[in-house]
Formats: sequence, structure tokens, C-alpha cells
Amino acid sequence: MKKVFKTKKVYKFKYKKFLKLCIISFFSAFVLSRLDIFKNSKFINILKNSSINKIDFKNINFKGEYLLNIGLNTFDDIKFSKTVFKEETKEKENTKLPIRVYIYNTHQTEEYATIKNYNLTPTVLTAAFILKEKLEELGIGTYVEESDLKTDMQKYGYNYNQTYSVSRKWLENYNNPNLDLYIDLHRDSIDYKYSNVTIDGVDYAKIMFVLGINHEYEDNKKTMEGILNGIESTHKQISRGIYDRKAIFNQDYSKNLVLIELGGPDSTYESISNSLEVLASAIKDYLGD
Repeated sequence: MKKVFKTKKVYKFKYKKFLKLCIISFFSAFVLSRLDIFKNSKFINILKNSSINKIDFKNINFKGEYLLNIGLNTFDDIKFSKTVFKEETKEKENTKLPIRVYIYNTHQTEEYATIKNYNLTPTVLTAAFILKEKLEELGIGTYVEESDLKTDMQKYGYNYNQTYSVSRKWLENYNNPNLDLYIDLHRDSIDYKYSNVTIDGVDYAKIMFVLGINHEYEDNKKTMEGILNGIESTHKQISRGIYDRKAIFNQDYSKNLVLIELGGPDSTYESISNSLEVLASAIKDYLGD
């Protein structure tokens, strides 16, 4: 009898202890959920949206897609792995627009001004994804080439002077010569006073088309002129026109292939985004329905 009584007492004690722990845990969770420090924590908010549809930093919207292609260092001393931002968004999964525009970056590592306070450095690949987003908002299906330039240079045994040979392989591997438009998006190396302009208090990165003339380039020029006319009809000051170069720049691949220089090393995220909105609208007008 003593043995049985002792066993029941032990079970009763464990049951009470377990119940007490549950109550304490529930109460702790309730209190923490009410604390402003947790409710407003930037880190918690990011984790809550880990599919990363949108992250708001200083009113700048970064889509998860092109966070993959931005210089990620620190957010207020919190380090993030790029894999956090690699989730596919529902928006991307639901996109069923036929692909009409192919965007790539022969000089993929060209960078813009670092975003202060967040230590983020946009690249031309970042800009490519911004343009994709703006085009798709206008109903134009767009594909951005994500192959890594450095990796492919090593793969094919090329040096930096042969980057156009790498991007040529991207074009050939994508294997769709009948798209409406191909854009090789670059960043120029000029000073800020030449690369940017302020219109009605809004900063814009200037846009220049580069035409390779060492081939039958007439059709490529017509494509550039068609888009440029749309830009200059609304924002003439951001246009730097068409610059002829004794080269090819893979423009012999398609009459619809254009090379665009957007801004310079000191151009800000806001300025390139503003100009890409103008560019997307001009492309929409050029391509039509």
C-alpha cells in the first residue's frame, strides 16, 4: 500500500509541475506579443514576411527576386543569408504573361551608389529585375538572365575582355530569337553631374543607347530610335541619345537587340528606379499591344 501511495504522489507532483509550466509559457507568450519592441522589430517583420513579397526600407520597395542580386551586407548589424530571400513569391508563380522581353547584363557586376544606413549596393542586375517588374506591371512578360558572369567566365575559360562571348552564349542557350526585344543593360562610368538630372524635384539616371556599327546595324538603330522617341516625348532631359561604337555588342544576334547605359556609379536606387519607369513606359508604347 505504501508503494502504491508513493507512486500516486509522484505522478500528482509531476502533473502539477507540468500544468504550472504550461500556464507560465502561455502567459509569457501573451506578454511578449504585446510588447512594442517585438511588434515593431524590423527583424521580426522581415521574418514574418520571409517569402519576401515586400520589404520597406526608407520607402524603397525591394522584391525578393532582385534582393538576390543586390550587395547584401548588414541591416542594422543583423546579418542575413541570401537564402532567406530565395523563396518564390506567389506573384511570380501566378505570372502567366508570354515572354516578350529578355534582359541580361554583359557587365553584371557594375554597381550603383550604396544605399546609406542599410549598406546595400544595387547592381545592374538589380536594375534588370526592377525593369522586369515595371514591364510586367504594364502587361509585358519579361525574363531576366540570372546566370552568374564570373562562374561562366571560368566555365568557358574567358577573361573580362571576353564578357560579350559569355553573354552571347546566354542568348544562344535561351534560344528564342523571335522575342520582341532584347536588352543588354549596363551602367556608364561617368560622373554624377553627367549621369543624372533633376526634373521637378525628382532625380533621374540618364539613359543612353549604344549602337555597334561593325555589322548591318540599321534595324537595331530603328529599334533604339523607336524606344528613344518614347522617352524623349515625356522626359527629354534624361536622354543621352544614341552613341555609335565600332563594335558589334552581339547586336547581330537580333535586329531587336539594344544596349542601354543607365546612370553612373553615383546614381542612386531612387534615380535608376525613376528612369526605369520611364523606360518601361516607352517600351510599352514601342511594342504596342
